[in-house]
Amino acid sequence: MMEGLKSLTTIDILYAALMAFVATQLVLSFSRYLKLKTTYKSSDEQIKDTDKIMIIKKCIAMFPVETIYFRGKVFTKGMRVRITTFQQRVIEGEIIGKNEMDILCVMAGQHIIAHEIAKIEDIIEMPSSFQ
Repeated sequence: MMEGLKSLTTIDILYAALMAFVATQLVLSFSRYLKLKTTYKSSDEQIKDTDKIMIIKKCIAMFPVETIYFRGKVFTKGMRVRITTFQQRVIEGEIIGKNEMDILCVMAGQHIIAHEIAKIEDIIEMPSSFQ
């Protein structure tokens, strides 16, 4: 083994050192690129969260009525409900509010849905997700 190392010339050693340096720089630049890419992704997500909060605030302003009366039942803002429309569409989410034109606003997952109360067949209160 020592004979193999003794047979290396100075040029061979410099070449090996240069290749090790280049390989290290490639790995470091690739890791910086990945880190930078994830940083931009997280700031995009922060912007989306900020936009979502602004949209929710606008919906709260557009639907200020906090108490909804539907067929003898009382529902309030923040309550989790399951709504069935006359078209048999099911909407599950949290009540944001109601406006003067009898339109109910519900946050369902990533969507905010507004629907006329007159076109709703049934509203059922769901258990809170905190339980």
